[in-house]
Amino acid sequence: MVDNTAHYDWQLAKQPDSSELAGLAQQLNVSPFLARLLWQRDITTPAAWTAFTQPQTASLHDPLQLHDMQKAVDRITKAVAAGEKITIYGDYDVDGLTSSAIMKEAIESIGGEPDVFIPDRFTDGYGPNAAVYKYLQASGTQLVVTVDNGVAGKAVIDAAMAAGMDVVVTDHHELPEDLPNAVAVVHPRHPAGDYPFGDLSGAGVAFKVATALLGEVPMDSIDLAALGTIADLVSLTDENRVLVQLGLAMIRTQPRVGLAALLQVAGIDPATVDEQTVGFGIAPRLNALGRLGDANPGVTLLTTFDDDEAASLAANVNARNEERQGLVRKIAQQALAMANEPENAAKRTLILARSGWHEGVLGIVASHVVEATGKPTLVLNIAADGQNAKGSGRSVAGYHLFKSLEPAKAAMTHFGGHAMAVGLTMPVANLETVHEAMEKAAAVSLKDQAQPALAVAARLDASELTLENYQALRQLAPFGQGNPEPVFSVLPQRIDGVRQIGKGKDHLKFQADGIDVIAFGSGDQASDLAAATQAKLAVTLDQNTWQGRTSLQLRLSDWQLQAPAVIDLRLPQPSAEQFRGAFTYVFFDPQMLTRMSRRFQFGGPTMLAKDLAPDTSNVVLVDLPADEASLQAAMNHVQLPVRVVFAADPAHLVALPSRQECGRVLLYLRQHPGFDKHHLPALAQAVHVTTQQAIFAVQVFFELEFVKIEGALISVNPHPTKTPLDQAQVYLKRQAFLALAAHLQTDDRQALTQRLTQF
Repeated sequence: MVDNTAHYDWQLAKQPDSSELAGLAQQLNVSPFLARLLWQRDITTPAAWTAFTQPQTASLHDPLQLHDMQKAVDRITKAVAAGEKITIYGDYDVDGLTSSAIMKEAIESIGGEPDVFIPDRFTDGYGPNAAVYKYLQASGTQLVVTVDNGVAGKAVIDAAMAAGMDVVVTDHHELPEDLPNAVAVVHPRHPAGDYPFGDLSGAGVAFKVATALLGEVPMDSIDLAALGTIADLVSLTDENRVLVQLGLAMIRTQPRVGLAALLQVAGIDPATVDEQTVGFGIAPRLNALGRLGDANPGVTLLTTFDDDEAASLAANVNARNEERQGLVRKIAQQALAMANEPENAAKRTLILARSGWHEGVLGIVASHVVEATGKPTLVLNIAADGQNAKGSGRSVAGYHLFKSLEPAKAAMTHFGGHAMAVGLTMPVANLETVHEAMEKAAAVSLKDQAQPALAVAARLDASELTLENYQALRQLAPFGQGNPEPVFSVLPQRIDGVRQIGKGKDHLKFQADGIDVIAFGSGDQASDLAAATQAKLAVTLDQNTWQGRTSLQLRLSDWQLQAPAVIDLRLPQPSAEQFRGAFTYVFFDPQMLTRMSRRFQFGGPTMLAKDLAPDTSNVVLVDLPADEASLQAAMNHVQLPVRVVFAADPAHLVALPSRQECGRVLLYLRQHPGFDKHHLPALAQAVHVTTQQAIFAVQVFFELEFVKIEGALISVNPHPTKTPLDQAQVYLKRQAFLALAAHLQTDDRQALTQRLTQF
């Protein structure tokens, strides 16, 4: 057996003792299951439990505590009173779109008529753009209010202020050393400020500005604040938790026109909306706009009161998201195949560059590659002229991607980001230089790097896997940073019903002791799970409603599989399903490699067995070896577990011709002196053998000198030495091949494993 190591280091949380657990359950009037989770979150009094579950706007902090808030309010109010032209300068992601919508509604509520400008990812880039600011001023804008950007735009904003256009900055991103000399810089972590909560999203900051402008909490916009907060992955604690709880409640009961239309095209019942719906259903659709082009319709969708306009915009958003999904699937498959090529497999980090990749989705693709390989990855599109490469990077815990690239900054024409993500542009000629910097950093920071931790709240037995317990723990929602969704470990007695699902067969669904489990992104590991002798699962609890019936469903976070040394993928005929996984596909016969590459799309690199490097992992042996020595050489170079298909062209498995059949071939040749070997198919038909058998018989006759072959002509030796057919080396080799093929294709799993692992 081979242990299929989990992606994470499972760390069981501290558990309360039984008396403490029983006392807390009684005090809070909750089940022991829920009491254990509350104890781990230090929610141990009725007051704390009430505050956690019953959000109040009174819990929100005073917006005027934010640095420069009064200056921002005064300048915006003055602009509205004077009828000045105000432009809200936003961003193209969900946080930027919701921030823009919140600010727009707030300024409109005090009588203003602001314009909204959402920059184009590809032409304007992120944050203040000098050309755009000059255009806005030339178009009559007197006040720019930034949302979800601005603190890093000192040069542009200072120039605009000097030219007479005022700027109010509202932002939440990392603060540079030098801040813009704007009218106001509203930021929850401003070095000169003292705001009690520093982890607001851009939408959260915009919501605080709106509160200060209106003199009251703008409840009509709290749904937008919730969307931006969830989508931007900030901490769901303190006032962020209040914004999200109240905002989700509003979406569930009275969704604004645009959101209702978007939920409808997405097939989502508003009453079921939660943080997962936003993270996986709403946010990706809105983000697709900016990833593929103009994101301005996103603000219109979020602020319209027109049902028809909302329906049209929502349909467009949904279509763009489907386009985005298709691009991600296609590029991710290509990128993963590149990542698994032997040269890349030997690296600690990856740079994957290719022409024709859409730049708007490369960050998502990089995330997929990191998840699949565990390696810091840059994914870049090479421009049509072949000169420059532009894209995004994502990292892993313990590897500061931005710092790892800084030594190669001179090799890049654009570079920005942080520990876990970067955006960059560089000449194609400098790709190797940049990769060397990444590898050098990895040699230090990833040396003996431990697996990332996975906090496990508790071990559950079958009796605790209930819909009632799922509904109980939902009282802890919304989950996110600072309030993680509980993960539990379970050890099912039985795994069955393993099947791939999704358009691209990217996901898995199976049953663990009769309970449905969904494993997103694990579609290519179906054979691993089906073959495992034991599976320990790390899961979160969920529910699924089908045909009016709601039942418990588990979502896989990780697994620990005990896998057999040989994973059997053999089928009577080759199927595309055998080749979807991100593995290295090894062929013994170059002609078979050529034929099957034309027929199938492989999920990883293909190569010949003779080119295998020592200790190659994740190998699939696709076709049959010519002999035992070839099989042994391959097995000596692969790491277990090894997957086997052992496909063959049926023509190559035709049985040896019998002595009588060989006699008929020889007689025919004697009766047709000077026989042209190109006509062997006709000979085969005449004597009732296959063409392959006829060719083989001639090869045996030639070795035993029963016939002579001169050019294309075959003639029978009139006085051959009598020798048994099975004395010919070609006969013995063919006999051994067919015997080996029979074992490899028909032995049961135990016998096959014994045969392969003897090497």
